[in-house]
Amino acid sequence: MRGATVLGLVLTVAGGAVAGPAARVERQGVELVLTVDKDRYTPAEPVQMELLVRNLSAAPVTFQFSDSQRYDFLVAREDGQLVWYWSHDKMFAQVLGSLTLAPGEERRYRERWDQRDTQGRPVPPGRYWVEAVFPPRRPVLPSSAGLGPRVVVQLSWQGGEVPAGYRKVFRPGRVRVRFFAWAPEREVRRLLRSLDLRVEREDPAGFVVVRARDREEVWDVAEALNRSAWVEWAVPDYVLVRRW
Repeated sequence: MRGATVLGLVLTVAGGAVAGPAARVERQGVELVLTVDKDRYTPAEPVQMELLVRNLSAAPVTFQFSDSQRYDFLVAREDGQLVWYWSHDKMFAQVLGSLTLAPGEERRYRERWDQRDTQGRPVPPGRYWVEAVFPPRRPVLPSSAGLGPRVVVQLSWQGGEVPAGYRKVFRPGRVRVRFFAWAPEREVRRLLRSLDLRVEREDPAGFVVVRARDREEVWDVAEALNRSAWVEWAVPDYVLVRRW
């Protein structure tokens, strides 16, 4: 094998652009640059992503692959919970392979994320980070802190930001929560009982609103729910009211 063999190069970023803000990392003479097209998105607006891999060294660099996959893109919440990765529904030929980049040579990989999780459900508004991985690795998990630069993207509330003339009012004692589709019903009921929560209503969007006994502890309740393996996300419930 000629040149240096570079393994485990990871670029972590969340927010950039295919023609906008970018984040880069350099490992052993190889530059990885991840860009996305903007740092703020409206609901269902595709997030365009591009990964540039460039050999900055004076010698050829060779990458080894365990199958035909050559890269991956990951999206996670700010707390590190993985919500989507490009390869989750892909089939790759189980053949060993390699890629050699000559000095100054580069490769570009482009994909898009439609703001849905790996089960096809729209993700809630909030701040997310995007990670580009090269070479790809198993298992698919967000990389540890410090392996690469990170930039956050903002997914706006339905219809964009809170409309002009309106404000968000949090509903006392209510928490909006979405459980993973594979969460056993008995475990969900057990979790709600342990936190003394009562289901108030179910929403067609796939979440439920629960009521806490103590109206002042909704943030603590949301935090406790988010620590559960059965919960995808939980936030205090709110409504939009007109400003006068």
